[in-house]
Amino acid sequence: MKRSLLLWMTFFVALMGCEDETYYPPGLYGYQVERLISGGEDKVWELAGLEVDGQTQSIEGCANAVELHVYQGTTAIDVYQITTCEVPDTLYYGEMTASEAGSSASNTNVFTDSLLFENGEVNYVIVKEVTSLRLKFDRYIGGVKSTYQWVAR
Repeated sequence: MKRSLLLWMTFFVALMGCEDETYYPPGLYGYQVERLISGGEDKVWELAGLEVDGQTQSIEGCANAVELHVYQGTTAIDVYQITTCEVPDTLYYGEMTASEAGSSASNTNVFTDSLLFENGEVNYVIVKEVTSLRLKFDRYIGGVKSTYQWVAR
């Protein structure tokens, strides 16, 4: 009896491991997502993959060697994109805050799926995955969808 219970439990755990991956961790608050991205104070993410309209782009060479620099401010996160060429080109994305589900009793301040930017060239990105080591998001500009994959440095 114990053996069959153990086998059944092993099968159940294995079956659960085969389910589709849930990307951004559910149940996190906006400030927790911001902390994962900023590391609490500042964090650098290196570009590990890029797709534009579903086509994989090369990230070899100077022009595509990009870092995302994230600094924790007082009310939001400052985000810069910096190339790693000899003369770095810096693009200020703006102040980022994690979107929240609203004020329903069950989801007050729970992170939804987007990062909202103010005072920058990017209005929002849809987060697909965020952990302390990996960040994946979709960015839409002028009808073009770009999917970025970053790894923490």
